[in-house]
Amino acid sequence: MAEKLLRIEEVALLVDSSTQTINNWYRWKALHPEHPLAQKLPNYEQSGPRQKRYWKKSDIWSITEFKNAIPHGRYGILGEITQKKIRRDKANVKTEPVRNAHSDN
Repeated sequence: MAEKLLRIEEVALLVDSSTQTINNWYRWKALHPEHPLAQKLPNYEQSGPRQKRYWKKSDIWSITEFKNAIPHGRYGILGEITQKKIRRDKANVKTEPVRNAHSDN
């Protein structure tokens, strides 16, 4: 009998992280495949580019170990990934003038 495969949403629930966080972890792993922490992240199964990714249920423990081992915070090892996204999001935000509710205009 084949081992149960989990989608990213299911993995995110089991490891108590968001799908975006898991995507960031694997984006970082692609940039640093030789890093000792990257070795903790298990490979996923995917039928082709831009197709759904699936993890084995037995991989949840390895993903949780990775989550607990990575340095957290703004300047942790994932800073290059997360800060790039924050800068990109800020650049795309359109601001509208703020009206003062107390002014007579």
